[in-house]
Amino acid sequence: MLRSTALVALVMVATLSPSCGGDETETVVPGDENDPPVWSDAPETASLGQGKGMLLPVTVEDDAADVVTVTVAAVPEGLEVEVVVDDEGATQLALHTGYALSGPVSFDVVLDDTKDTTTVSVALQILPVRWLANPSWSEARGPEAREHGSMIVDSDAGQAFVFGGSGYAPYLEPFNDAWRYDIASGSWSEATVSGDVPPPAGSRRVAHVPGTKTAYLWGGYGGVDGADSFSDLYRVTVDGSELVFDLLEQTNEPPARALHGFAYDPGSERFALFGGAGSGLFDDTWTMTLEGDTAIWTEVDTDDAPKNRYGFFTGVDTERGRMIVFSGQITQTTFADDTWALDMRAEPPVWELVSEGGAAGEPPGRRNGCAVFDPAGERLFVFGGTSDGMTTEPGLFAFDARPGKQAWTQLDLDGQPDVRSSGFGFYDSAGDRTLLGFGNTATAVYRDWGIIGY
Repeated sequence: MLRSTALVALVMVATLSPSCGGDETETVVPGDENDPPVWSDAPETASLGQGKGMLLPVTVEDDAADVVTVTVAAVPEGLEVEVVVDDEGATQLALHTGYALSGPVSFDVVLDDTKDTTTVSVALQILPVRWLANPSWSEARGPEAREHGSMIVDSDAGQAFVFGGSGYAPYLEPFNDAWRYDIASGSWSEATVSGDVPPPAGSRRVAHVPGTKTAYLWGGYGGVDGADSFSDLYRVTVDGSELVFDLLEQTNEPPARALHGFAYDPGSERFALFGGAGSGLFDDTWTMTLEGDTAIWTEVDTDDAPKNRYGFFTGVDTERGRMIVFSGQITQTTFADDTWALDMRAEPPVWELVSEGGAAGEPPGRRNGCAVFDPAGERLFVFGGTSDGMTTEPGLFAFDARPGKQAWTQLDLDGQPDVRSSGFGFYDSAGDRTLLGFGNTATAVYRDWGIIGY
């Protein structure tokens, strides 16, 4: 936990020494000269990616043990710099930059002990976010083109798995195949599956448990022409290069659906589910906790919440326990423009309308695009999607999910892959990269990744 402050308290020391007379004492006091404070671990330079934040430690040394005030000055527009103190009393600079700055910038840190001041200039290199690559593969070397697949990520082992989805020959043919992607080499191999392997389906939403090799899959569509909706809950565990599935029992489970939102919050140790399409369009919100291998579901009574919708874009901020929801289709011909955040740690969970949409730089309403949350940048990437079932909405957008800073930015970056609908992807924490891929347009299908990084 960090708290804002502009003061670094250094301990005042008074030394008492016995004199040779025995009972008398002599007080040793500092001299008239004062040594200015020093930032002992000041960096010569630092790098910060656009849309990212970082913490710089500020260790202050002052020979006279004065109380030293730390402030910042000459901060360029587009760069946020705040002096914070954590629970252990360590002082840090919290930095964050948007997307307007690029290249070398600097700001000043001023240390003031009331007698002298020291000004330290901090040099920053702002790295532009960009499309790094657009690798593709043939059907013989990796999974065939598909939409609405499930991504299961094992960051510690440098691997990610594509499970299921639906294909295009014929359209909406559901899959339950599994492919392993080696992140470092960029190569694919077929993965082994075992246990209670789910039947073929698309749009089985995935909720990862951070710091583990475990995730949970709920819902989805399958059957002929994707007409069937599911409400099954599976636990999937990564065991080496194998996916092991367990079908879990459920109590008071929500109605079956697909193209919904499903997330896990490690802070409250509970799951959340919202919306989607099944017997109709849903606007309901549910929470779920696990008791052993049984899921206990509770519907949340919400006064102010998103309208019924499906195919919306979601991401989960596990640091703060919030599920982000953007857009989605709400009637046969209309699409939401709004952005919401569900506080999963509130009792009961509560929705916040973040943006009504429609402002400059905000993405227009759509459904079934690619959305990936970047936890290191506390942002949700949105790419593609459709507002008529035929054409794809252009553009890459980034949503700053930090409370109090929430805003959309459209990113016009060179090397952008073809925009498409119904894609999916994942965040690579080791490489600090976001991979967006698969999906289709009215005239093309894709077996590729569009990779965003620095």
